[in-house]
Amino acid sequence: MKINSKLAARDHSIAQQKAMVEDYNQFFSKKQGSFKGIKKTFVPKDGFLPDPNYQADVKVVTTVGEKMSWFNKQTSLYLKNLLDVEATNSNGAQTIELVVDGVSFGHLTANELMRLKGVLVDKNLDKMYNNIPVREDNKIWTPTTDGEYEGREVYEDTMISGQTRTTEKEEVILKDPNVDPQHIPSNYRAQTTVKTKMVVTGDYTVQNFTGEWTHQKRAELLRRKSAILEAVNLALTELNGIEASQTNLDVDLFLDYLTYGKKTK
Repeated sequence: MKINSKLAARDHSIAQQKAMVEDYNQFFSKKQGSFKGIKKTFVPKDGFLPDPNYQADVKVVTTVGEKMSWFNKQTSLYLKNLLDVEATNSNGAQTIELVVDGVSFGHLTANELMRLKGVLVDKNLDKMYNNIPVREDNKIWTPTTDGEYEGREVYEDTMISGQTRTTEKEEVILKDPNVDPQHIPSNYRAQTTVKTKMVVTGDYTVQNFTGEWTHQKRAELLRRKSAILEAVNLALTELNGIEASQTNLDVDLFLDYLTYGKKTK
């Protein structure tokens, strides 16, 4: 690809990347419900109606893994377009290997490193990573066995099951030892009491699902980002310590021409 085409691709990628980061920020901070699901079931006992409090089937719409996979796919093209231009502009310049945690990412020029640093220190990108949804730590989460989420990075907590109950009341006539049941006086008013008993109305289950990350996983991403930025700064420091080359431009002639025009003998 010619440099003019690459420049056009870079400018288009910059605009797309900015919009995508802003969109992700909004999604992560305002639509966290998309990463959560819950399933409630209820089986009523004979004579009782279903309990609406235990009827729900909310699906996990997306997972952090799915969102980040798409983000990385689009960002890969953005970084390539961005750094290809810098590599072309600094063709033949001194390079240095960028290594983080023993992983080599290639040999880059100072221009490429500066561009990469600009990406890493972007406040919106930093905000997006910090807004990655994380799940509750007070629950035990395990990879789900629910067939609806097969092949997806969805986790479930321990299923809660139990029974719903209600209190039934019944008026009971108290037995009077002084009155013969066979000869009850016409004006006799029997003493009564209310007897209560607990009745099982149905069986329920409740289980939560999530496509969120753990706090640790998000923290590790932020640590790696800091480590990469530190490595970029170190590489730039080393490159800046290399003996500078002199330009081949005749500066005095250039300025004289710019100011006074072509010289004549």
